[in-house]
Amino acid sequence: MLNDSNIIAVTFKRLSVLVLAAAALILSSCAKYDVNTNIYPSLAEISAAGGEITTTFVSNAAWTVSCEEDGLSFNPSSGIAGTWTVVITVPPSTRDVEKTWKVKLQAKYDSDVSTRYFTITQHPAR
Repeated sequence: MLNDSNIIAVTFKRLSVLVLAAAALILSSCAKYDVNTNIYPSLAEISAAGGEITTTFVSNAAWTVSCEEDGLSFNPSSGIAGTWTVVITVPPSTRDVEKTWKVKLQAKYDSDVSTRYFTITQHPAR
């Protein structure tokens, strides 16, 4: 037969288990999120005539694409986590030397960042 002190002891044990489970859940949800990315291919060549080049970007976080130099356009230029085909449009070149474009694809979640580069070599006009 349960008396008041036994009921209190059982209740205290159940409450302790519940508090420990809640603490474990809270602590596990505070774990650092690692942003992971991949790109393939990461290199391409294009003629002086320019045109479109595609690459596949995989990320587990929201991402953006950019280039320090003007002239390229991107479709899409950003996205959410997933696997994306990014189309990069390269303008025609009248230069008589090779040009290299360094495209940055960067994913971020809070303070964690992962950056990949897609390098495009544009052959000279001759």
